[in-house]
Amino acid sequence: MKKLMFALTGLMLSFCCSAQMTQIWGTVKSEGFDDKDITLYEINDGETREITKTSLAKDGSFGFMFNPAKEGFYAIGWGEFIRGKFPVYLKKGDKTEVAINNRTIDFIGKQSPENTVLYQWAKMTDSIRYNSFHSMQMYDEFFPALTKLIAQAEIFKKTIHTPNTVFNASMKQIIGYDLDLYALNFLAIPRGGTFIKKEQLPPYYNTIIEPKKFKTDAVLGMLNGQRYIDMYVNFAMSGNKETYANSAILSRGTIDQRMITLDNDAIKGAYMLSKGKMPANYNAYQEFMDKYGKYFQTTYQKSVVEELGTKLYNSVIGPKPGINFTYPDQKGKMISLNDFKGKVVIVDVWATWCAPCKQQIPYLKKMEEAYKSKDVAFISVSVDYPKDKQKWLTALKELDLNGLQLFAGGWTKITKDYAISVIPRFMVFDKKGNVVSTDSPRPSDPKLKELIEKELAKTD
Repeated sequence: MKKLMFALTGLMLSFCCSAQMTQIWGTVKSEGFDDKDITLYEINDGETREITKTSLAKDGSFGFMFNPAKEGFYAIGWGEFIRGKFPVYLKKGDKTEVAINNRTIDFIGKQSPENTVLYQWAKMTDSIRYNSFHSMQMYDEFFPALTKLIAQAEIFKKTIHTPNTVFNASMKQIIGYDLDLYALNFLAIPRGGTFIKKEQLPPYYNTIIEPKKFKTDAVLGMLNGQRYIDMYVNFAMSGNKETYANSAILSRGTIDQRMITLDNDAIKGAYMLSKGKMPANYNAYQEFMDKYGKYFQTTYQKSVVEELGTKLYNSVIGPKPGINFTYPDQKGKMISLNDFKGKVVIVDVWATWCAPCKQQIPYLKKMEEAYKSKDVAFISVSVDYPKDKQKWLTALKELDLNGLQLFAGGWTKITKDYAISVIPRFMVFDKKGNVVSTDSPRPSDPKLKELIEKELAKTD
């Protein structure tokens, strides 16, 4: 009986877990394509990145079950451009059935409200999308069809009223970006060597470039979003060119000149990571981040540049510069390690729940008092989680902690950069901002004072 109960419990847990998972399944019919598998992709910065791949059964059927990291647009399909990918909108617990037939997709049966709208838009744009990306259709056929679709799209956008207001807003923006993409991509593909003159372009092309085009970063979650950004920038840079062919969509100007055409920092960050020249050493990386760091807004972008910085930092031979960090103090002012060059800096990484950290506070306060008239700066960085910020603020008052108190909001950049897994951790940096020790003696140990005195005695 107990075994039966355990078995039933296991089945129930399995059922509950699978019910919370997102599921996509369907069939593939690929005449002319030798498809043996299909891939599920996430979309970051307008580019697809593989999540997982599965083999197709003999009848072309497939299935994915996964827990999406975030709600939004994903894609299924193949890496080869000619084969293509298809967007789907997914959130936790969604169930989606599709049927792929060569270069088109059908959503089968009952769908989420989001995918119902997405499918309607896909069917409206099947022909334009194909003729923009794949066919050799000429402009005298394509432009009238595009103009007709533009009018239909304005009507269609007014019908988007799902319960998901975030999706509604994003989808309306993406419809506009899709139209731009098809229009620009048509110009990017040679059409029998024919050059299209400006006066041959429909009026819609005059509306593509706008001063405030990107009110949000929705384009970064769009399938082919990066391709669209590239084409938008190149079209904006094409100036007063009299004729258009594939040569008109070639990039020109410096990266800074091209980025001026974009009015959203996160989109500028995505463009820089896609088209900019990445630094090859840590000094160049610091200069790169000083100039462009403000543009890296999304979690994905920050992870990319932080990983690059760590890689370049670890390759440094000889004295290593401290890896800069920036966090808010108790009043919300942003404070950086680099603000204190010219002083010996002692960094204390701690948390309010850490008893050994609190044991060091009396020694630290005494040391701060002893060096208050010298070129020494003490920075305390709390790794308390965001939900415990008020506990941190309360602890500052109770423990009478003044001076430079920063809130990292968990085990964030500073702990990753300096491989901190245990606290308290004390670190010392010289007047040039170079690392003296990333695991120095604690304030209760006289050796920390000796280390500080040694650095103070050095002359430039």
